[in-house]
This record gives sequence, C-alpha cells and structure tokens, in this order.
Amino acid sequence: MAVNTARNEGSAEYHFDPHSAWVEVGGTVTWVLESGTHTATAYHPGNDQPRLVPEGTESWDSGTMSEEGETFEHTFDTEGVYHYLCVPHEQFGMLATVIVGNPDLSNQTALQTMPENKSEEVRGKIEELNSLVREIVGDDHDDEEDDHEDEEDSHDESIVTGVNHNE
Repeated sequence: MAVNTARNEGSAEYHFDPHSAWVEVGGTVTWVLESGTHTATAYHPGNDQPRLVPEGTESWDSGTMSEEGETFEHTFDTEGVYHYLCVPHEQFGMLATVIVGNPDLSNQTALQTMPENKSEEVRGKIEELNSLVREIVGDDHDDEEDDHEDEEDSHDESIVTGVNHNE
C-alpha cells in the first residue's frame, strides 16, 4: 500500500494509495516514508479525534514522519475496521482504512459514526472509505479470502509507502 501526496492539475491532491489495507488479526501494517511529511494517526479519542476504530482498542499515531526511509509499524490485534488520517493533510481528504480479519460490518464504529465536527471534504472521504470497506468485505469476501489463502503471508503484513509526486 503506498501513501502518495500528488499534485494534480495545478492543485494539491493528498491521498493514501491504495485507500485500504487488509490484514488478519495479529497482522502488522508498516508505513515507510519516501518523501514529504505525513502521519498515520488513528481516528481515536486518544489522538483528539472522534472514534472511528473498534471499541476497546488503543490509539496509535506515527508522529510526524519527515525523514526519507522513516518507518512506523502497528500490529492490529482486534478484528474490525480502522479509519486513520494524515494530520497535516486531513483537510485535503488524506484518510485511509485498515480492515482486520473478517469483521461483522453491522457493528463497526467506523461505518456507523459520522463525525459532526469535520469538514465536508473529510466527511465525504469517510463515506467513500465506508463504501470501499463494504465492497471489499461484502459478499465477495469469502471468495477473495479463498483466493488469498495460497499466497505467502496472506493478510499478515501490509507495507505503506509515503511519497510526494509533482505532476
């Protein structure tokens, strides 16, 4: 999974690419900064954010990563949907999600809560992420999981790379 900060048609477009990582319970996501300045910060009250992660989970935050090659890892021990953001670029819609295990989508805080104190841009991005999660975990999930069972380290680890592109 790559974290990209891209310039698009004369305006800044900030995004995580792809927008979701999928790991098994106990899986680790590693963020690696290639360039720019980014964070990977859970939507969690411990980070002064609304809760868009499973109840009972701890907050996590990479802190500001600004040195090329800098890394941050987080291991996800609780099944569920975790939305996260880049603090300096949230207002530009730089949000993404980690899906852990095969969660029951009917009781996921991330899919059930829409923060009222966020901008229209952020709320729209959360809606996009929620649709993406439903698509990924939806009816095709069992078939996808079967397809991935033969892959080495399936869903055990995801690497996120940060990069700035000027186009």
